[in-house]
Amino acid sequence: MRHELSLTFGSHDVLQRIIQENTDRHLLLLAGSATDEGLLLLDVSGTPSIFTGGLTYQIRAHQGSQSWQGFFSFDYFTLDPDTAKVFEAKVNRLASPPLPAGMTDLYLLTKQHNDSEYLLLTVWQDSQAYALWRHSPAFAPIDTYATSANHFHAASYHQVPKKEPQG
Repeated sequence: MRHELSLTFGSHDVLQRIIQENTDRHLLLLAGSATDEGLLLLDVSGTPSIFTGGLTYQIRAHQGSQSWQGFFSFDYFTLDPDTAKVFEAKVNRLASPPLPAGMTDLYLLTKQHNDSEYLLLTVWQDSQAYALWRHSPAFAPIDTYATSANHFHAASYHQVPKKEPQG
């Protein structure tokens, strides 16, 4: 079972080099849906991070298939302890089967060495399924926390297709 996920940002060349140097790890290269989001490398190996940027997260809850394919939504929150308890309870209810239509995975994570920083990582069959959920009443329990008071930030990504070696 995975206990942590880590991520880093960088240029295509730098992230591709990390992938090539770490073929024993399960690394996903993701491109931001918005042009200013750039590239993200997500390590879903569940082993200690190889990245030096300090973006390692402990898995607090998970529900889903762990297929790691599709559309990725990253929702970041910074919560005080009392707010965090209620937030976690609401996310745990959301994570109860069945997941919302089109969602293949839900991860609730806290930043290593700072458990007030949360990441809600959801993986979807496609961006349309995510958009339908995001604008539905089912998202309301999470939307309450999507405020500047909670340092909320959202970013979405899709997988960069792997290039086949030319021979």
